[in-house]
Amino acid sequence: MNCNTSGGQTVLTVRPSAGYVSYPKAPAGRKGRMRYVLLVVALGLLVVGAYGSYAYTADAAHVEPQIDPRMLFGTERASVAELKTSGIEAEIARGRAVFAAKARQFQQAQQDQEAIASYGKWGPDLVAAAQRYGQDPAVLYRVMICESKGDPLADNGVCKGLFQFNPATWSGTPYGGQSIFDGHAQIMAAAWMFSQGRQGEWTCY
Repeated sequence: MNCNTSGGQTVLTVRPSAGYVSYPKAPAGRKGRMRYVLLVVALGLLVVGAYGSYAYTADAAHVEPQIDPRMLFGTERASVAELKTSGIEAEIARGRAVFAAKARQFQQAQQDQEAIASYGKWGPDLVAAAQRYGQDPAVLYRVMICESKGDPLADNGVCKGLFQFNPATWSGTPYGGQSIFDGHAQIMAAAWMFSQGRQGEWTCY
């Protein structure tokens, strides 16, 4: 700092020190000040933009994989659609199974009625036994009526049941473990013996 005397007036001159940094002063006047403010704002934006670019570059290598919500929602919609479709198909399959079972029951009822009309109350058993062992239900019916008149409890003191089985013969059939007075078992056992070529053991044959 120096003091100079000029024209009777003392002028104080201040010299900046070595570490002093000089900044541009805002220009005088309103327009000048506005230009200065705009310049400062522009510089600030450049600094912020440069920092943001650096931060984005630094974090780019650490970005976690993201799942597109539209893909997730699409999968959920597909799953729901598949469930609805599978549910409809299951209901259709169940309905078909029920219908098939009802149809079989109806067909069996018709066959039973026809068998009863032809061979009396034992008709369904006679038809079932004949089909299983490849025999004629009419022949089985004729022998049964001849032997016992269709009475499952018929007993002549030795032979018993619908087909008047001897207990020793009865025990040798696949149905020997059942009661000799079981009408269904007697019919099945007789049909089995017929299939073995043993029809001649009945005098009524």
